[in-house]
Amino acid sequence: MINVDRNRGIVMVEIEVFAYRDADKVLEGKGLLQEVKSILLSPSKVDHGEIQEMFRLWNWGLERYIFRGVTWRWDAYKEKVAVSVELSLIDAVHRDFLRAILAHRHGDLDVLVYVTSTFKEPKFHNVRRDVEIFEELLDFPILLVGLT
Repeated sequence: MINVDRNRGIVMVEIEVFAYRDADKVLEGKGLLQEVKSILLSPSKVDHGEIQEMFRLWNWGLERYIFRGVTWRWDAYKEKVAVSVELSLIDAVHRDFLRAILAHRHGDLDVLVYVTSTFKEPKFHNVRRDVEIFEELLDFPILLVGLT
């Protein structure tokens, strides 16, 4: 967890990270771990649009279609690393897991970076619990990041 002194007028985000199936090592091997952390520490608040904009500024593709023929999209994508930001619905997490399973099986996903909140649903600890519950199905690396 990264702490920040908000009393000094410095606005920064705090993060909590869970690396599932060595997601951190895979991202490090791609040279993207520090980049992802820098991006996720950049927003001034926990806001979907602002987080996506930070990825765009680091040259990540935004709103990339997952498959042809459907409207499903990753919030950001680069080098077979997909980013999904979910700040409102726990049920959307499970939908995203299903999409990631298919993308991984089709060879389009090496790592899923899943960004959520630590203070509202879907809460970081609940998503982490669900990753562990579904470990039989989630056979690819996931970097779960909770923002405060």
